[in-house]
Amino acid sequence: MQQETNVKVSPKTNFFRMSGRLRPRSRIFAAALALVLMPFAALPALSQAANEPAAPKPAQPAEVQLGRDATKLPEPVQRMRQAILRAATSGEIEALRLPIDMNELPPIFAKERTPDRIAYLKGASADGNGREMLAVLYSLLTTGYAIKNQGTKNEMIVWPYHAALPLDKLTPSQEVEIYRFLSPARLKEMAAAGKYGWYRVEISPDGVWHTFAKDD
Repeated sequence: MQQETNVKVSPKTNFFRMSGRLRPRSRIFAAALALVLMPFAALPALSQAANEPAAPKPAQPAEVQLGRDATKLPEPVQRMRQAILRAATSGEIEALRLPIDMNELPPIFAKERTPDRIAYLKGASADGNGREMLAVLYSLLTTGYAIKNQGTKNEMIVWPYHAALPLDKLTPSQEVEIYRFLSPARLKEMAAAGKYGWYRVEISPDGVWHTFAKDD
C-alpha cells in the first residue's frame, strides 16, 4: 500500500499555481504604471513646443484720429496752417511764398521736379493766376483733419480727413463736406477705385509743410 505523503507547497510554487488569479492584479498594476508615466511621455513634445517661436500676430491697420478743432493741434502746425490760409484768402499766389519759405525744404507739389512752386501752381490753375489752387488750399484746410501714425516718427496731419478714410463708408455728413470740393460723380469714381484721388495737404507735428499734391 502506497503511503501518502503530505507535501507543503512553497509560496513560489503557489504563486505559479495561482497565476491565473493574479492576472487582474497585473492588469491593474500595468494600468497604474501607464498613468504614472503618461505625463513624462508628453514632456519632449511640450519642451519642443516651448522652444518653438510664437506665430507672428497679424498686422493691425494703423489707427487714424479725426479732428476738427485746429487749436488742439501742435502750435507749429497751427502756425503753418494759418500762414497758408492767410496766403489763400489774400487772393495773390505770390503770398504763398511766405509759408513755402518757412520750410527748410520746400513742400512737394507734384511728382515731377518743380523748381518754381509758384509758377507750377499758376500753370495748374484753370484761371492761370493760381487762384484756383488757393481756393483748393482754403477748402482743404477748413475741413476736418486726420492724424496718421500718431505717436510715431511718421506722424502726419492730413487735410482733408477723407484722404485717410474708405470713401465707400463715409457718413452722410462726411459726404456733404467732401462735396465742397468734389462732385458726387467724382466721389463715386474714387470710391469704386478704392482710393482718394484729389489734393491733400500734409503738415508734420513740428510744423513742416510736406505736401500739397494731387493723388493719382
